[in-house]
Amino acid sequence: MALRRLAKVASFALAPLLLLFTAAGPGWSTPKDTEPSPAEPALAGPAVLAVVSIYDQRISVYDAEGRAMRARVSSGQTDYETPVGIYSILQKNRDHYSNLYDDAEMPFMQRLTWSGIALHAGALPGYPASHGCVRLPRSFADGLFGLTSVGMRVIVAGEDVAPSPITHAKLWKPAASGFSATTPIAYEPDEDTSDSGKPFQPDLRKWPERQALLDSLKEEAAAKVPAAEAAAKRVDELKKVEKAKTAARAKTAKALKRAERNLKSADDWVKTAARKIAEARTAKRRTAAEKDAAKAAENKVKAEKQLADAQVQDQAPAADLARATQDRKAADAAKTAAVTEAQEAKRKTLPVSVFVSLKTQRLYIRQGHEPVLDVPVTIAAPEKEIGTHIFTAMDYAGNGGDVKWNVVSLRPRPMARVASADVGDEDYASSRKKKRRQSEPLLAPPATDLGPATAALDRVTFPPEVLSRVSAYVWPGTSLIISDEPISKETNKATDFVVLISGEPQGGIKSRPRQPPPDYYRYDPYYDDYYYDRRRRPRYTPYFSFW
Repeated sequence: MALRRLAKVASFALAPLLLLFTAAGPGWSTPKDTEPSPAEPALAGPAVLAVVSIYDQRISVYDAEGRAMRARVSSGQTDYETPVGIYSILQKNRDHYSNLYDDAEMPFMQRLTWSGIALHAGALPGYPASHGCVRLPRSFADGLFGLTSVGMRVIVAGEDVAPSPITHAKLWKPAASGFSATTPIAYEPDEDTSDSGKPFQPDLRKWPERQALLDSLKEEAAAKVPAAEAAAKRVDELKKVEKAKTAARAKTAKALKRAERNLKSADDWVKTAARKIAEARTAKRRTAAEKDAAKAAENKVKAEKQLADAQVQDQAPAADLARATQDRKAADAAKTAAVTEAQEAKRKTLPVSVFVSLKTQRLYIRQGHEPVLDVPVTIAAPEKEIGTHIFTAMDYAGNGGDVKWNVVSLRPRPMARVASADVGDEDYASSRKKKRRQSEPLLAPPATDLGPATAALDRVTFPPEVLSRVSAYVWPGTSLIISDEPISKETNKATDFVVLISGEPQGGIKSRPRQPPPDYYRYDPYYDDYYYDRRRRPRYTPYFSFW
């Protein structure tokens, strides 16, 4: 009876705890650690740009129409700060697990650097608490995941700022499509369940003429792939032939070298014998030296015959190898030309990323996360700072013959705000600002001031080869970055430009070793799809290296 009473009391005592545990949910934070996210309006189309504010701890995601969806975030804590800078989405995975932090769950992961900075769902305690990533509310991360694609620009700013529409003579416009208009298609989220969306591919459903042009260019690019593949196959075949001819020639070459060494030894013997005859002081020594000289001469005759025979035997294999090498080099040249032609045809279908660095006085171009061009650039008044400005082609305008550009300028944060972001996390979390920030509505941030951005464009003179490359086809997603900064070391294989702003904390990257893309990540340009599987890990293949 006493035991029964004790069990009943224990059950009543544990009931509130069980209820609290159930409300918290498995694998996620308790209610006090999770900031509720208000319902966000749906975008009018796919996401094309995201801006994360470190100071305001929020993210704004924009579509081509300028509509935005916003949410609170938690960025990197002290010593692991999320670096202020310019990124793009490199990889997406719904069910990602960290390889640095005990296989921690990071759902709806969208990678920004290969060293480990990413957007993903996580707990939001109301202050910077991650190790460099940007944590999002789970529901927001889930909804955002289906709206983004690999290659989308992500800007991490200190002070929050919204993009502003901009027009300028130096911002590129597309040439006429050459196709007649058809019926536009309304935007609907893709039914494609793959994590990548459509990497690097603009959404042209409202612009059927441009879609027809893109389809035509894709067909042209696809038509050039068989020639490149055949050229690559021909090179592989000739390499095998060259290898076999090299092995055959190695045997005769070895015999030839041996005969040459024997002849040299015979020559040395003849010279030595002649010297002994000249140095002989007696008849007996002279006679012995003469006999030795006769043997040396006879040996030299044999060595000369062996060398002549070896040379005859080596002639055919050497000629065969020379022809095989010549054929292989010619095939290599043909392959290079075919691959280059196919690559250029493929690049016509991709948005262009251009970066102008005041620090290096150079202009860089990347497409499909691969480098394309690196040339000097002229910037007026190079001794004066130019700032950091990101110009993005959001969509077409008018009848499709113009482009809607916007710009985001990264303003330097006031020192007081830099200091407030660098205080201890406990002080930051316990301050009144935390409660005020959580209760504040997610209002639109101030728009970018067009004055500095326009002045930056005015100072840059684009080389003719750049204008000819980027002006032929200006797809939505094309971008121009003008900055005081150089390219970050995070810009590597399978990345767009990564630009980090100096003077801002960069603990989230400095605390991580810089790494190339892992072996389990690759891009398959033929099928336009990214592939990620923790069980099968194929070798990484760059975007344009499929031959």
